[in-house]
Amino acid sequence: MLEQAYRAVRGRVSALATSLTDEQRLMLVPATPRWTVHELLAHLVGGAADAASGRLDGVTSDQWTARHVEERRHNPIDELVAEWDRMGPAADACLSDDQILGPNLAADAICHEADLREALGLPQVDREHWQPFLEVMMLYLGRRLRHSTTVLIHDERGRQWSCGSGQPATRLHTHGYELLRASFSRRSRRQIAAWEWTPEPSEQMIESFGFFGPRHDDQPIPPAETSATSPRPALRIPPRGPSAR
Repeated sequence: MLEQAYRAVRGRVSALATSLTDEQRLMLVPATPRWTVHELLAHLVGGAADAASGRLDGVTSDQWTARHVEERRHNPIDELVAEWDRMGPAADACLSDDQILGPNLAADAICHEADLREALGLPQVDREHWQPFLEVMMLYLGRRLRHSTTVLIHDERGRQWSCGSGQPATRLHTHGYELLRASFSRRSRRQIAAWEWTPEPSEQMIESFGFFGPRHDDQPIPPAETSATSPRPALRIPPRGPSAR
């Protein structure tokens, strides 16, 4: 599953990247405020190249991702996409389904694909592409909330997760895509608190959603899922808050 998911997201992001204007490539990505669109693409390509070559010293660290950007900062988009195409099959082969519960290229690419689309003002991708990763992130949320009162979570398609201990004391209804993005630390405390909670959640519950820690800056919310790929003007947000990987 991970291999196929990564191959698919690599194809979608590559197609998007080659359609961008020069101005769009220089836009800041609100979810990763240290990076432009071009730099985020450089990280994705660098991660694949490192996985394919076994260059994994410091994997997932800030220094590891920064090296991807620095080594490819001046490479044109077409060169980045060509490198990703060359390294892709070897990177695909590095993925096995037992890696889904830990850091992996497919989860990283799914997260950053949404980062890019939100930066460019594009609709979210179809749910089938990210649903398995939502299940994993809800598992992690359950672990973080295991010593708290239970929150019973419902999404718009009737899926349900119970996170915490004891009988449900809090209920939450929100979109599965928003749950995924919050779990990747891509929604602010304020945005999470604005969901449909009964009763209002505790601060601990809100801050538990972000796998990379809570963030302060609001993020752009995309339109509903669609297969559309034509870029639209981005919602520009000042680069503040943590730079989640």
